[in-house]
Amino acid sequence: MKNVLLVFPSSLQVNRKTKIKSLVRKKLQLSNIKVNKITFEEACIAFEVTDVVEAAALIVQMFGIGKVAVAKCVSNRFTDVVSTVVKTGKQIMLPGEKFFIRVEKSSKAKISYIVKDIEFASSGNLIAELSPIAAKPAKNEYEASKIILSYIGKHSAYVCVQIDTALDGMLPGSQKEKVMCAIHNLPSCLSCMMAIKCGFIPDFLIMYTNEDDLKENSKLFGRIMSKMSIRKYEIRLVHIDLPDKCNDNLKLMLQEGVYTRILTLLPGKRGLVMPLNAAIHPLWFVESTMRKIASTGKMLWMPLMLLTDGMYHDAKNMGLEDKITSIDDLVTKKMMFKKHEYERYERTIDTLSKAAVKNMKTISLKVGPNYLHDIIDSI
Repeated sequence: MKNVLLVFPSSLQVNRKTKIKSLVRKKLQLSNIKVNKITFEEACIAFEVTDVVEAAALIVQMFGIGKVAVAKCVSNRFTDVVSTVVKTGKQIMLPGEKFFIRVEKSSKAKISYIVKDIEFASSGNLIAELSPIAAKPAKNEYEASKIILSYIGKHSAYVCVQIDTALDGMLPGSQKEKVMCAIHNLPSCLSCMMAIKCGFIPDFLIMYTNEDDLKENSKLFGRIMSKMSIRKYEIRLVHIDLPDKCNDNLKLMLQEGVYTRILTLLPGKRGLVMPLNAAIHPLWFVESTMRKIASTGKMLWMPLMLLTDGMYHDAKNMGLEDKITSIDDLVTKKMMFKKHEYERYERTIDTLSKAAVKNMKTISLKVGPNYLHDIIDSI
């Protein structure tokens, strides 16, 4: 018995296991985790590595991966699988919890039993073993405290000790198409992440009004880049010089307008990823933005447009729980945007945008521990 890393491709990438293998191996090697052996199974890829727990923590943050598991690898003989499921259950179950045993099988597995046989035998044995701590079987997966997943492969079986949901989506760059992404708040960060999950290659702008703003937005950029295999990147930095006498609502309105205008002013026909959302932005603003971008001949992508609770879910997946309240603030302030007030500042927005583009800086940096200092020092 040995511990291995199981990598399950997302449902959109099940036919790209060779590419996923290369990307996973590269990411592990960059973290000095040695890969000793790789086995392709029908539904997943098994990696024998020097540090399986650390490897799982790294790979779960990759796009194109559906789930990642730390599993015990044994022969696919009936008795070996059942005993390993029972041992695993005894290892992970706590007093009073409910368990559910699920077994999946490769069509290439050469076995003389059916998966229901494993589930039935394992459940019966585990009930007896866990009776002292009052752990019980659940009727279904939804009622279970823990799911014990086993996968019967062609020659080996894998019993999962730990399963984590990964970022899912497509592999970065699958579309072979670049899009412009501007990072200036949490929704813009999430919209960029969604574009990457759809296979686009992001071309980043980090927009800011002051040094604190630059730090926060650069950290959001770092969260995205830490989930990609690219280590060197070229980004644009754009400073928005807002008027001194700006209350919070006016500042928010000007920022949204300026950010939109800057993207339309950039040369080329590259697509633009906008963080517009019907729950945050007034519909008149969304319609006006769409018309302005269409008039430039650029393609507009709005991955967050109809999302509601999904924004909170994506923020949690990225480890940004501490910033979720910023979405609530934007939703609350939505009705503070008035069309006639916005139109009064159209000339100001145009002037600020042109000045920002004129003074825009482009820097190259290596994504690593010092990337934040590199960005700030470049200003």
